[in-house]
Amino acid sequence: PLQLRVGRRKVAYRAPRTAGGKRGPRSPPLLAMLPVVRYDRVADYSPPRWRVLWVEGRLDCRTWSYYCDVRSAFSALHEVIRVSHSSVIEADAATGKCRLDAKRFHLIVVGPRYATNVVNALEPLGLSRAQLATVPLVVLQNKMYTSATELTGSVTAKLQWATNLGAAAGFTWLGSRKAAEFTASGGLPYHWMPFGVDASVYGKFAGNFTDQPFDIGFTGSSGPKYALRAEITAALRSDPARLRTYFGSWDKKNVAGGGGNRWFTLSRVNYVKQIARTKIWVSTTGPEGIVGTRFFEVLASGTTLLLCNRVNETSLWEDGVHLVMFDGMEDMLRKVHHYLSHEEERRAIVTAARTLVLERHTWAARAKFLTRATEEVIARHPPEVPWFVDGKLSPQTGPPRDGGKSLLLGCYMPTNTSHRYQIGLSMPDASSEWGALVRQEHRLSDRPYKTGWSVAECEDACQVRGAPLFGLVCGGFCHGDAHMRGVCYCGKRQTDSQALRPSATCEQELQCATTCSLDDERPCGGVAAMALYLRQGLAEAPSAIAPPVVSHRRNLRRPTRMSSDPPIQEELDYLRETGIDESLFAAVRAAAAGGVTGRRDALLAIRFAASGWRCEEAQFHSTEVV
Repeated sequence: PLQLRVGRRKVAYRAPRTAGGKRGPRSPPLLAMLPVVRYDRVADYSPPRWRVLWVEGRLDCRTWSYYCDVRSAFSALHEVIRVSHSSVIEADAATGKCRLDAKRFHLIVVGPRYATNVVNALEPLGLSRAQLATVPLVVLQNKMYTSATELTGSVTAKLQWATNLGAAAGFTWLGSRKAAEFTASGGLPYHWMPFGVDASVYGKFAGNFTDQPFDIGFTGSSGPKYALRAEITAALRSDPARLRTYFGSWDKKNVAGGGGNRWFTLSRVNYVKQIARTKIWVSTTGPEGIVGTRFFEVLASGTTLLLCNRVNETSLWEDGVHLVMFDGMEDMLRKVHHYLSHEEERRAIVTAARTLVLERHTWAARAKFLTRATEEVIARHPPEVPWFVDGKLSPQTGPPRDGGKSLLLGCYMPTNTSHRYQIGLSMPDASSEWGALVRQEHRLSDRPYKTGWSVAECEDACQVRGAPLFGLVCGGFCHGDAHMRGVCYCGKRQTDSQALRPSATCEQELQCATTCSLDDERPCGGVAAMALYLRQGLAEAPSAIAPPVVSHRRNLRRPTRMSSDPPIQEELDYLRETGIDESLFAAVRAAAAGGVTGRRDALLAIRFAASGWRCEEAQFHSTEVV
């Protein structure tokens, strides 16, 4: 077996057996994937400046500060463009069409919040990976463990998802051993990147030992996932010495229901102050032995001694020099009393800890490590080979979809972005004539967010219902921290042309530049936009799908059935007579001229795109996407 050395341990990798039972040779690609950069060896590294596309939705930096801290540190080294930024998409000089330009980016980073809830290996990236196939991509994997008490997605799906994305490398908080296991699982190299800290924020009171009324402190969840924490707080509360304690402990049940342990989390400013006013702070490792952010926050304080359970990653720090570790409750209490009565020893450890943090454990250092590790793996990749190949996705669900079944009419925006549209959830009976697109109900059991449609699913559902039109809104980055699949609408005709308008700029087009499945590149709408489609192959029943078109500007009579082969120019002339908006007319003319299979489908596209519709319940509104 191939031995991967991780610190003092070795992780064995054996090549899989062949069909005949023989074990295959050692894998040269695996050897090439082994990480060659360590997080603590970047002090003298001078990173290049890249233009980076950061894939992540809206972040609440009050709740998940480290998501924002790592992005901010990376932004200090590189020009970071978020997915909502207008410069992500631009007009092609030759065709005038809006597109994602791979040449504009050196790297794509999938942020940790967006990588959290992956439960399917074909989860969407949120935007077209195929259009950016030549751009290297890295994934900051998050919560790479299974838990019965929190939503963490699937570790297996996350690993395959990163491989499907054509990722150059993955990064994990969990530790060096787990990083080696993920690498050995095949697909791409994984690096251990410990959490970091903003030392300027948490070291605001460094060296001030005069105002510390609390002996020991602890904050954090104390639910079933953290049984050790409950044991620690109970031992400290029952200590005969009557320690002056500060405990901000809570669990989800009590926070939600107002139980006896209900505790409202401190703001970041007050949290920093509380650490500084406490002599010793207790922290514990999380699931899979993860060393959480609180370790580094206390170490950076310059005021407070960190006391924690045993940590296996010896490269992070030295016990008794930068922090104090304990083995069991009796050992913990003994060390608490020792350092409370030996102030000089406590202060020496506190000072050494802050020095170590400034040298090795800041978010700025992590940003340099992320850059160097990525640079190394890119250098080993053949420049002529794209990173992403959609034909190699796993599991295979059929040939990649490219929009061949339906015509994309375009991206449409509400004329009033503050207006809230009301939804009709029930489908009308088959005999009624639909005057609006109607939202489809959908249940999906294998996702953390139980609703949502891919373009293919919406297309198939509307075909079953005999609806020629279908559209999707709220795909991609509609709600920030999830892999949003679209809300699906079906319809037979469009009304209320005043409600929506076609996108006029590439910045507006970006609202629809989303994808709802990794194996389907067609757009699925956004927070304030609908990607509207016309199903092709509709010539069999024109009377059922081509109701009278009534202008909202002039009451012109039109035939109830389409003639056998009316000229497209005649239709365009009619649309001009109706007083149609110039930008909409241009979009219709482009649809008629561009690659539509069959003259009849082109005419349908013109009529549907021109007459508008009432979008019942999309709840369009102005929302900051990131």
